[in-house]
Amino acid sequence: MVKLKGVYPPIISIFDKYGNFDVESNKKQADYLIKSGVDGITYLGTSGEFSSMNIKQKKEILDVMIPYVNNRARVIAGVGECNLPDTLDMIKYAEKLGVDSILVVNPYFNVYTDNMVIAYYDRIAKSTNLPVLIYNIPDLSGYNFSFDVVKVIVQNNSNVVGIKESLNDLEHVKTIIKIKDINPDFAVYAAYENLAYDALNFGADGFINATANFAPEFTVNTYQSFVKGDLKKCREYASKMNDAMEIYNFSKPIYLACKQAVYSRIIGEDKFEILPALSLDEKTKSNINQVMKKLGLL
Repeated sequence: MVKLKGVYPPIISIFDKYGNFDVESNKKQADYLIKSGVDGITYLGTSGEFSSMNIKQKKEILDVMIPYVNNRARVIAGVGECNLPDTLDMIKYAEKLGVDSILVVNPYFNVYTDNMVIAYYDRIAKSTNLPVLIYNIPDLSGYNFSFDVVKVIVQNNSNVVGIKESLNDLEHVKTIIKIKDINPDFAVYAAYENLAYDALNFGADGFINATANFAPEFTVNTYQSFVKGDLKKCREYASKMNDAMEIYNFSKPIYLACKQAVYSRIIGEDKFEILPALSLDEKTKSNINQVMKKLGLL
């Protein structure tokens, strides 16, 4: 089983005024990321608004974008739902389309016990031959994967090959990296840019971070410099990643500000949002553009 390393932006989903997936704009965004040197693309993550779409809409996105990427980059598909049947359905669909790996968030809204979460991931892993990535995002899912829980899941399932760590806590990330003592090929992806340099130095394998949507060169250069042993350059670009987090201050959810940055830098025009999200006001858009200019991105 191939180990996925590197930069896998959680790509945004762009919509037209009717709420439909804007195929041409999304292709333009994918092309931009691939040309920027990312190792792969993560579809239907938090920034991709998976929780705002139904199964049919999500399958349509995969139908269009996986053949379009066409092995120019690897593809991770977010398949986690709040219930097991829909999750299994999404897994089978992603398998059929030939994704490289799946990203599975725990069932959210209700908070489950550790044993329940372990049983759930055991069932997920045994349903597929695809590499499975755990998605830990406790601020939104209500559950934080501890070392002990991840350890049991990994010991039980050889195809659970990594985790996306979306907890902004370096000590937690360092603890999860110790899973490598059990499985040296276990991959840990950091989501928070401010942890980038330290996470790599403690053994992280790459990034699935939202600012890579509009500033992929910051994340790509951070990772590639580290791999080449150029720690000075790595630290320089990791600092740029950290600076890019300022964009997050302009919206809730944060993906809306990231989308606006993409519209300004890559798409060339504002697009539309789907409820419950609303388009940002003109003052906020202007503030985002000012930060983008400060970052040297406009």
